[in-house]
Order: sequence, then structure tokens, then C-alpha cells
Amino acid sequence: MVQMGTTILKRKKGKRPMNVITTLTERRREKQWNFEKKMLRHISMKEMEKAIKEWMFPILPFQFQAYPFLIDQCLDMTIDAYLLGTEFGRFGYYGEPAQEARKRCEEELTDLSHCLCATLTGWSKEERAPTEALLAASDMLIGTWWEKGFREASKAYKLRLH
Repeated sequence: MVQMGTTILKRKKGKRPMNVITTLTERRREKQWNFEKKMLRHISMKEMEKAIKEWMFPILPFQFQAYPFLIDQCLDMTIDAYLLGTEFGRFGYYGEPAQEARKRCEEELTDLSHCLCATLTGWSKEERAPTEALLAASDMLIGTWWEKGFREASKAYKLRLH
């Protein structure tokens, strides 16, 4: 319920009263948040942790045991990659292959993987951390979750769940 002066307007779920003024950017951001919330319901934290252990533990096994919060850093980056994939999933709905859509956001994906690699390298106790292997593993982890996000969003657009 929204009270305005002496009049009380009943507010339907998802509807705004006629006199509320919002800007286009606010509305777009709200729609994007709602879409991201819907897409995040499709992923499992256990599945993400399993993927992180699969890709990162062979390279830095002791760091993850000594600093368990590093998994949270990896989770943040994989969630960002997943959401980036969902953002570009509408291109898949319109028939664009995943490889071409990935080229559109290659810079963001590179930034995510380099940031993850730098974070994990910073917590490595070794003088010469395995940066090449770590960078390759973070590229694969980020790329895998981008593709999952892309596929889920394409599916959601096809089923008109967006």
C-alpha cells in the first residue's frame, strides 16, 4: 500500500503507482537485477566449489588448505563470469554461436581470469609461483562458467523466462 496525501493506493505486486517517476537507467538496472536473480537460481554452490577444486587444487593445494577463504575469491569470480555469460545469452537466443558472443566480452573475461590469477598468486608462499599453469586454469574455470551462464540464459530466453 502506498499512502499519498489522503488517498491510499493499493499497489499490485510488480506494479508502480502512476505518479512514481523513475529514470530509464534505474528501470533497466532493476530489470537486470531481477534477471540476474532468476539466473542465479540455476547454479549450485557445491557444483561451483567442485569445479574450483578440480581446476585450482592441483596447482595450489597447500594454499587452499592454509587459506580457505581463497575459495570465496574463486567463487566471486566464477559467479561474475556466470553472470557475464547470462548477460550475453540473448545473443544465443537470436542465433549467434557462443564463440562469437564470447568475442564480444573477451576483454571482461580476460580481466576476470587475470584478477583471479593475481589474487591466488599473491597468496602463494613460493617465490616463483606457477603463474602460467595458474593463468591457464583460471582461464578454463572462468570460460567454463561463462559458457554455462550463456547456455542457461539462451534457454531462459527461448522459454521466455527472462
